[in-house]
Amino acid sequence: MPGKPAADRRINLYIDGYNFYVPLSTMNEEHYELCWCDFLALGKALTNRLAAERPRDFGGCTLGAVKYFTATIPENMPRDLGGIDRKYHWLDALHHHTRGRVEIIHGTFRPRKRRFYIERAELDGLARCGIPIDWDRLTAGPVTFHPQLRIHEEKQTDVMLGCSLVTDAALGRAGSSANSMIQKAPQHRSNTRPSPSACHAAVVVSADIDFLPAAETAATVFGCPVAVAFTFPHTGYRLTDFVPGPPHHVFTLEVAENELRLAMLPRQLVLPDGRKIELQKIKNSHFGHPRPTGS
Repeated sequence: MPGKPAADRRINLYIDGYNFYVPLSTMNEEHYELCWCDFLALGKALTNRLAAERPRDFGGCTLGAVKYFTATIPENMPRDLGGIDRKYHWLDALHHHTRGRVEIIHGTFRPRKRRFYIERAELDGLARCGIPIDWDRLTAGPVTFHPQLRIHEEKQTDVMLGCSLVTDAALGRAGSSANSMIQKAPQHRSNTRPSPSACHAAVVVSADIDFLPAAETAATVFGCPVAVAFTFPHTGYRLTDFVPGPPHHVFTLEVAENELRLAMLPRQLVLPDGRKIELQKIKNSHFGHPRPTGS
């Protein structure tokens, strides 16, 4: 950033979708609605806040690319159809309201066998919870059992976010032009790779410590200051707990509940195809409420 005219400084926003959504989705209805986030508005608010709080590193920046990293559930995976519908309604609403300024990037899920260790003394407790136990097979069996279960893990999203951050910081250091990415429909439902978007500063919205090495690289190698933002209800971590002598130009900040509430999408949107997307119906679906009569 040294020597760059203030008008040319771009700050990119990178959102870890899973880390943002899951804590809010397990809370009550009042807090669940904070998932209905307009990340373009949040990015502008954080840009202004950082310019005021840390002018040496973020002063004069304007918001550049906003990238939201999520994962698409494949066709062959057992799925919660209601949850999938809610997700795509929200992605459609976000894409429409921001006019494609939020680039949505999809990873995927892959199955993996995972072995669990269960002691014989724990089987009674499992049986009381309604889990079927084949007691005949266990009459003369071992003391410890090793059942295997197939689980599904999100893949590629974290690595793509980290790679995108470092790539964009390198492009900014090299003097590449900072493109304003406009994502066209229906790419927001299927795009699998982030677009290169040069930046001179960055915000990573995630409390996941795995992104810290990418933030350090962007800041120390390419001179791109990085703020790691912990959104409500996360309290995050202290850099000094993981880095001996925190790297220069890497910072943390907390985004409070009221800041998220000020960056929510409208509670009702009408899409170009005539579909009406309403936050209240999304909430009703998530919490299993019956639909109102006549709706």
